[in-house]
Amino acid sequence: MPNDKEVLTQLNIQIGEAETRGDRQWLGDVIALKFAFRRADRQTIDDRTDFLKKVTASEPRDTSIDLIDIHGDRAIVRCTVTVKSATGEKRYDNIRLFVRHEGKWRLLGWANEPM
Repeated sequence: MPNDKEVLTQLNIQIGEAETRGDRQWLGDVIALKFAFRRADRQTIDDRTDFLKKVTASEPRDTSIDLIDIHGDRAIVRCTVTVKSATGEKRYDNIRLFVRHEGKWRLLGWANEPM
């Protein structure tokens, strides 16, 4: 059975893959019912509904995990997401807050900004 760090590593990679596919259902299963997402423009903060509405199939993403800090049923994950497009790559620094709820890790908060 994988440990929490392995689960969170895989979960964060899968988040990027789901965003690329435009898979709202999968993301909806991972995101907590109360959720805040700060977009890379540093101005827009979406709740769960707004975030999921904006998910559409897009350019491929690579996610590399920089840090996983677990405190009981809470975890902070810092990762770099690279979005690849025909015009080049864009990199984003992501900080994600997870809580274990009903036995599963749920994404409670997420802030990113361009690198």
